[in-house]
This record gives sequence, C-alpha cells and structure tokens, in this order.
Amino acid sequence: MPDVRIHAEVRKAVRYLIEAVQSQGQGEELVVTLIRESADLIKKRQPLGGALSEEQVSFLIDSGTFTAEEFAETAKRVARGDLAEAERKTLLGAVAASLSAAEVAVRLGVDVSRVRHHQAKGNLYAFIAGGKRRYPLWQFTDDPAQPVLPGLATIVEAFGDKHPASIKGFMSTPQEDLLVDGERLTPPEWLLQGGDPEALVDILDSFLQS
Repeated sequence: MPDVRIHAEVRKAVRYLIEAVQSQGQGEELVVTLIRESADLIKKRQPLGGALSEEQVSFLIDSGTFTAEEFAETAKRVARGDLAEAERKTLLGAVAASLSAAEVAVRLGVDVSRVRHHQAKGNLYAFIAGGKRRYPLWQFTDDPAQPVLPGLATIVEAFGDKHPASIKGFMSTPQEDLLVDGERLTPPEWLLQGGDPEALVDILDSFLQS
C-alpha cells in the first residue's frame, strides 16, 4: 500500500521548488528540468560494489595519476558521497542559473525559432539538461539596447564541449589577467567594458583544465 505520508512530503517538496523558482521570475519548465536532471544524476551514480579492482588501483598509482595517499583520500570521499554531492550541486547550480528558450525569447523580444537560430549559429550558448536546452543567465545583460554580451560568439566557439558548470565557474570568476584600474574583472564585466574577447580565449583553456 502506498505510503500516504511520503507522497504528501513529495508534493510539499515539489510545491516548495515551484515557489522558489517562481520567486526568481522563472517558469515551471525549470522545475521539470531540475527534477529530471536530479533523476539522471541518481541513475549515473556508481552502484554499491562498483569499486575498482586491485589491478586498476595499482595502475592509477603506478601511472602517477594518484599517490597511494591521494587515492585513499579520494576513495574515502567517494564512499562518503562528497564527490557525488559536489557534482550534483555544481550541475544543478548551472541549471538553476539558466533560462528556457521561451524565456530567452521574451527577454530578447524575438520568437523561439530565432533564439534557436542564434544558438545554432553560435551567437548564444546553451547546454542540455533534463532533455531540454538551457541558456545560462551570465550571457545576458540588463541593457535593452545590448541584451547579449558583446563578443559572445568568440567565447562560445572556444567553449567546445566543456562542462556547463565549469563554464559557469569561469564566467563568474574574476581573472587575474583581466585588469582595469588594478581591479580584476569577471569575463562578462570585461566584455561589457569593451575588452577584447580574444583575451578570454587565451586564458580559457588553462582555467577549465585547472
């Protein structure tokens, strides 16, 4: 017999999520995406008993990928769920800070087909989450005359297949090579102040590989 109490808790949690999303001015598509992406992350978790063999561990240590101490600490973190928790937080954080195609269309004052056209041409950046295409908020501005970051296409091309959470981290982090009056700027701030987008390309790979 279904547990009525559990079902009530689930409904309460979903209502809470909907209210949180709506409080940020976003629609229910984000709720669906977050739930689906959470389910996908759970499915991808390594099942119990899926530990590496002794031969695999020896290879990782002998190849220099890990020291014995580093591997032991990493194994402890995996057992505690630290790495899985970090993955969930970073990916769901990237999803939460994004818009649907319909929301982008409203923001830009165009129809959805134009949004998809811009994305296909590399003039907008999007990633897939929960089976839906999501458009990160960092690429948009509050200026109606220039609603998208200048030079964005150059940066989008340089992203390649990098993880959207890593890209979000790069775009939200002040870079030591992006200085104006002695102050470090984030990539969006740099572009908005007329900075050369190629300067971002030059530091992008080293950031995403760190």
